[in-house]
Amino acid sequence: MKHPDTALEHHDRTEFQLERLILFTDAVFAIAITLLIIEIRVPELHEVHSEGEVLNAVLRLIPKFMGFFVAFFVIAIYWVAHHRIFRFVYQYDNKLIWLNIFFLLSIVLMPFTSAFQGEYPMLKTPWILYCISVIFTGLMQFGLQSYIRNPANGITHAHHAPHPDLESLRPLMTAAVFLVSIGLMLAGFYWLSRYVLIAIFPLMVLYGRRHRRLLALHDQKAHKKAAH
Repeated sequence: MKHPDTALEHHDRTEFQLERLILFTDAVFAIAITLLIIEIRVPELHEVHSEGEVLNAVLRLIPKFMGFFVAFFVIAIYWVAHHRIFRFVYQYDNKLIWLNIFFLLSIVLMPFTSAFQGEYPMLKTPWILYCISVIFTGLMQFGLQSYIRNPANGITHAHHAPHPDLESLRPLMTAAVFLVSIGLMLAGFYWLSRYVLIAIFPLMVLYGRRHRRLLALHDQKAHKKAAH
């Protein structure tokens, strides 16, 4: 069901409804990213005899903090992506709403899967489940972004569809790295499966260069079209 672009009409208020959708999304992101740190409990030290005992208690939390930082930046990456693509949305329909809801479902799963793998850092299953949850998020963003950029859906203006910010490759990059991590974990490369996530950052740098090049080409085409 399409909602006509009649934001000033009392019975529809498209802009207001879009704002509600975005604010709801931001709230879910904020709660999810906050729950990450709530899952890390302060060590209970009933009888402390030395600073070494305190230090050991803190060191035991390292796997949990590693999981926290990874999950924090993964969720942050997807929030930035959502912020980036929704600036092109001027219209909405029921399918966009449900695609966004399923995308948020994948986000709210991350605090649990992150805490699970942080609690059992030496086991394969918790890590694989965490990777699957991140891959699920990447696929949901891919679906959401593909739906927005398709001019036939009427969600964005036709001239915005080829914009580099709506390119479908970007949401699959993080998911691809986590998929490689699963493969390495199943192959028995425990530490390598963890450290391979570092590859996300150089990939983002390389993609940033590509994005700037595509953006420059897009702007050139837009200027030429405006000149004619």
